[in-house]
Amino acid sequence: MIEWISDSAEKTQELGERFAGEYLVTGSVVALFGDLGAGKTQFVKGVARALGIDDRELTSPTFALANEYECRLPDGTDTTLFHLDCYRFEKPEELLELGIEDYLQPQYAMTIVEWPERIKNYLPDDAVRIHFRVLDDEMRQITLEEVAL
Repeated sequence: MIEWISDSAEKTQELGERFAGEYLVTGSVVALFGDLGAGKTQFVKGVARALGIDDRELTSPTFALANEYECRLPDGTDTTLFHLDCYRFEKPEELLELGIEDYLQPQYAMTIVEWPERIKNYLPDDAVRIHFRVLDDEMRQITLEEVAL
């Protein structure tokens, strides 16, 4: 387990960049757990920046299930990033009807899921799990579970 403490949105973005450079590979599924305002989207912005995506283009896919971005891994490999937000879905069956299983087994892409607890039974066993906890107005604890790549 790896634990980081962030004291700002910028620091959380930097941690997302670092995570992308050290851990993301094509086929990765990353599940971000945490309450509203815990820093999940800021973390994704950092991941996006590391992949060459303009973080101003990155929007929460709350009303679209998933956003898709063409990008490049730090090693130069071209790939796609799927960004899912399951917040508004109350039943996993709703997501199955929309084809979520395609996003959870990406062969030639990577997937980041916000609010994965809504689909916990559908997450792959090897999904990277990151937990965000609000410590106070500025401080966040970000915990990365063991990663087996």
